[in-house]
This record gives sequence, structure tokens and C-alpha cells, in this order.
Amino acid sequence: MVSRLRLNHSLFALGLSAALGSTARAQASQSPQIPPPSAPPLQPSAGIVGRIIDQQSQHPVGGARVALLGTPRRGDSDSTGRFTQAGLAAGTYLLQVRAIGYGVTSWLIELDDGQVLDQVFELAPLAYSLSPVVVEGGPGGGGIGAQRMRSFGERRREGRGVFITQEQIKASNPANVADLLRDVPGLRLLCRAGQCTVQMTRGARGSGCQPDWVVDGLHATYSSFPSMPAVGIVAVEIYRTVSETPLQFLRTDNVCGTIVVWTKSGS
Repeated sequence: MVSRLRLNHSLFALGLSAALGSTARAQASQSPQIPPPSAPPLQPSAGIVGRIIDQQSQHPVGGARVALLGTPRRGDSDSTGRFTQAGLAAGTYLLQVRAIGYGVTSWLIELDDGQVLDQVFELAPLAYSLSPVVVEGGPGGGGIGAQRMRSFGERRREGRGVFITQEQIKASNPANVADLLRDVPGLRLLCRAGQCTVQMTRGARGSGCQPDWVVDGLHATYSSFPSMPAVGIVAVEIYRTVSETPLQFLRTDNVCGTIVVWTKSGS
């Protein structure tokens, strides 16, 4: 009798253990599976380490503007002609370089993952053919003034910006610089108590953006120039955005565009 009770007790224990195991397996199969943590994405590690030099003299070209077209990547070369574009993804890039006195040049560059391209980029200097300087008794007769007006005409033919010629200035008979700029699209004049300021409406900062001023090739303050008399002004160039502004008039901190004024005294 005792042996039979012990046998029944063992069978009961085995059955209970099997039932508990089956329940645990069922609960485990119903619990959500947590995927293993994924590795963080790799940061782009390709890059370009370049040096810009003059094709003829092999001297470094400092202050050149370097851009990867189609991307926000921009930069300038230093005094040794060097520049760096780091943290790039693998792919094909169009590198464009601009510098005063040189033609705009572009290179097609292909980068693999983690590749750092170290290359020298040569710029071809522009060929200038200067006419003989002839002085004919006073300002405006020839020489530097005539050369500046020829350059003015060349930029006007390129179609970038707004240009006011000497003939237009004479026809409008403006009292001051603000009168000259009153009807130029993309500009806003704010005048109060006889003092005027000029604001660009197409610049990087939108309304309220004040342009740089260049007078006879030299940068000037914009604080009071719009209210100055227009006597002696022979031409005006208005570049309403940074992208419109030629490099020769562009400063590194320019975000608004530039107004260029030419006078008889600068001839």
C-alpha cells in the first residue's frame, strides 16, 4: 500500500512539472522578441585636401573661393593656397574654384568611402590686353576713367545686376544718390528727416538687409552715402544678392549684395 502511494505521488510530480514547463514555453513564445541593438551609422569620413597654385608661376593662390557645387560646402584658400573639405560621403563632386585674376575652373572628383584626396589644383591667369594710357588734360578724358567705363560696359553686357549709365543719370537729373536708386527693383529706400538708408529685399537676410558700398573701387560706409549729392557720379552698379556680386567687389562678410558708384574724381 505504501509503495503504491509513493508511485502515485511521483507520477503526480512528473505531470505537474511537465505542465509547468509547457506553460513557460507558451508564455515565452508569446512574449515580444527584442531585436539586438544595431550599430550606430558610420559618419562620412572622405575628404579633399587641396592646394591652389598659379599655373604659370606655380605660386600659391590665397583667398580663392572653393565650392562643391550642389552642396552648401564653401570655403577659402589660405595664404599658402591650401583648403580642406572634410566629412564628405562617398560619391562624385564638382569642385569649383574662383579667384580674382583667374578664370573660373572646375574639377570632377570621385571619392570612395574614407578616401582623402590630396591634390594640387592649378588656375590659369586671365590674359589682359591693356590699351595705352593717354592723358588729355583732365579727368574723364581717358586713362583710368576710360578703362573703368569699359569694364563697366563689359559687366553690364554680362547681364548680372542693375546698371545706371551716365546718360541715364543726366536724363533723370537726381538731387542725391537716393534719387538715383529710387526705382531700382529689389531695393527699398527709407528716408527720414532728409537722411536715407538703402535696404535690399532679395538678400540672404531679406527685408532690412543693408548692402556694401564701393566707391571708385574702394569699400565705403553706407551710413550717409545715399543722402549725398549726385554731382560727379558717372555710373552706378547694383548687385542685389551676394551671388550677383562680382568677386572684385565682394567682401568675405557680405551677405546682402553691393552698390558700386563711379565718380569723375575717381578717373
